[in-house]
Amino acid sequence: MRVGTSSLYSGIRQRIQQLASELKDLNEKVASGKKLNRPSDDPFAMVEAMKLKSTMVQFEQYGRNMKTANSWTSLSESVFSQCLDLVGRARELTVQMSSDTQNADTRLAAASEAGHLLDQAISLGNSQLAGRYIFSGYKTSTVPFSKTTTAGVETAQYHGDIHDFQVQIGKDETISAGRNGQTALMNSTLFDTLGQLKKALEDNDLAAIQGQLGNLTTAENYLNNQIADAGGRQNRLQVKQTVMDGLNGSLQERLSMAEDADLPGVIMELKSREVAYQAAMAAAARIHDLTLLNYMSG
Repeated sequence: MRVGTSSLYSGIRQRIQQLASELKDLNEKVASGKKLNRPSDDPFAMVEAMKLKSTMVQFEQYGRNMKTANSWTSLSESVFSQCLDLVGRARELTVQMSSDTQNADTRLAAASEAGHLLDQAISLGNSQLAGRYIFSGYKTSTVPFSKTTTAGVETAQYHGDIHDFQVQIGKDETISAGRNGQTALMNSTLFDTLGQLKKALEDNDLAAIQGQLGNLTTAENYLNNQIADAGGRQNRLQVKQTVMDGLNGSLQERLSMAEDADLPGVIMELKSREVAYQAAMAAAARIHDLTLLNYMSG
């Protein structure tokens, strides 16, 4: 009789231990809202969740890169637009000073303004965003442009590299956040044209002054193309961001399915296990009392 009671008690004790472990797991799920709190909960689901999280971290980085690229292209577009304004003012000055009513003194005064326009163009070319120069290629800490004089004509010299500043916006996809200064501005002939205009005005050279109108048109067309290019990159970024947002939402749903607990169901299961645990504890107490009674009867 005592052996049978001992065996029964041992079984009840194992059941209590099992229920206690299950109650602990269920309480953790309720507290965390997750059905995956350790790899042993579901190894395959845990691996899937880790893969999803890794992909989402990459998407977050791509999103930050796209935000940076959008800021750079937006500032670039603004710089090109302001340079166009300088071209417009230089054209007005050129037309005005091409008149026979002007003389050496008025043209000399206009030359000073042309010099200021060149200084402004160089300053715009040295625009920064968050402490980085946007037209220096990958040499973002290097001032891209400085004034120099070549054969008596003021112009700008480029100090950056010839590579566009690229950022990654997808697994195998990059975009030019900033055009290098050689492509963006030096090739526009803007600096050379403003310097030549200044020299022609200083020399009171009417033919040379009038000759800058064609150069200004060339610079204007080039800058308009740069504006269109910046706008195209911004459109591409917007489309990419929309696609990325959709993919990220899908990943979030899959991750939720993989690791989120069904709280109503878990709570019901927790209540059920609590009842079973209490019943097992009551049974253990009765068996303990019965064992003690048998001992006293013996």
